[in-house]
Amino acid sequence: MSRRAVGVVLLAGCALAVASASRAGPPGTAALLARYEPVVEQYRADWRPAKIDGFLAGADLERLSGFSWRLVRRSPSAAQLANLGPNQRLDTRDCSPAVNLDACYPRRPSQASVYGRVWQQAGAVSPVTVLEYWFFYPLDDWRTPIVSPVLWHMHEGDWEQVSVELGPTGVPVAIAASQHDAGVTRPWARVKLAGGTHPVVYVALGSHANYLSPGYHGVPGVPHVIPTPFSGVPLPEPDYTSAQVALGPPGTASVPLSVVDISNGASWLSFAGAWGDGSFLLAGERTKHGTAFTHLRIGGSPPGPAFHAVWRDPLLQFRSWPADDGH
Repeated sequence: MSRRAVGVVLLAGCALAVASASRAGPPGTAALLARYEPVVEQYRADWRPAKIDGFLAGADLERLSGFSWRLVRRSPSAAQLANLGPNQRLDTRDCSPAVNLDACYPRRPSQASVYGRVWQQAGAVSPVTVLEYWFFYPLDDWRTPIVSPVLWHMHEGDWEQVSVELGPTGVPVAIAASQHDAGVTRPWARVKLAGGTHPVVYVALGSHANYLSPGYHGVPGVPHVIPTPFSGVPLPEPDYTSAQVALGPPGTASVPLSVVDISNGASWLSFAGAWGDGSFLLAGERTKHGTAFTHLRIGGSPPGPAFHAVWRDPLLQFRSWPADDGH
């Protein structure tokens, strides 16, 4: 996860309809995920959330041997990632944020998709359900300013997620949205909805942080994701969102966003390695020939969904992430 997470009131009629459906018996996981699937608003030029297949087709599976990475397999299938350990990684072939810019990365045609999971609390007197929607982007390529940047943050493989918490009666009570190192939460009554049940999420250009309100987010002039060892303090980052294109269920968005149900697992979820070859901060210097960038490694690419704390404990985000203040 590239890390860290207007209001409209839910109509009483919609709430009663959902509650009645819940009392009649819980629907299948696919139907439940479809009912609350987010509508994603993006910049038209940004990477779109997609199935992992296109990324895998252009990647090499590598294993760490000593201090170097050795090729294990070209274009591994999702099934071939099963149970592989953290000493392996996926590396986009012929491109690296260590030396290249976004233009190096091929944008393969792919249907917009999101991976959905239904988690139900076990053993509680009043159990709740959490619907997790995991978005995969082949590349995180945040930059500022947007045109002719002087700071650029890049890493291959970007996992983000949005979660909807359902109360004991099956009625939504809150939403959580990932933003960089954590994320934010908001009561369902203050969530903007499309089609009655679909929360609207605004995706930041390049970083793919999820916001629940449109517009500019962050502090002007403050660099994005400068790690504490470099800055001395954790700094907020400027993020830009736009509603140039909407992805979501048919009838609510211009671009279909299909839900892949992984509630019962998937072979690739057990892959413990990194989805990329590292995270880099690019510092630009203006020259008469354009901007020259120095590439500084600041960390690794993220692991897959099952190796995030909010997968192991889906209620963690609702307990520990701050309330959304619209920043």
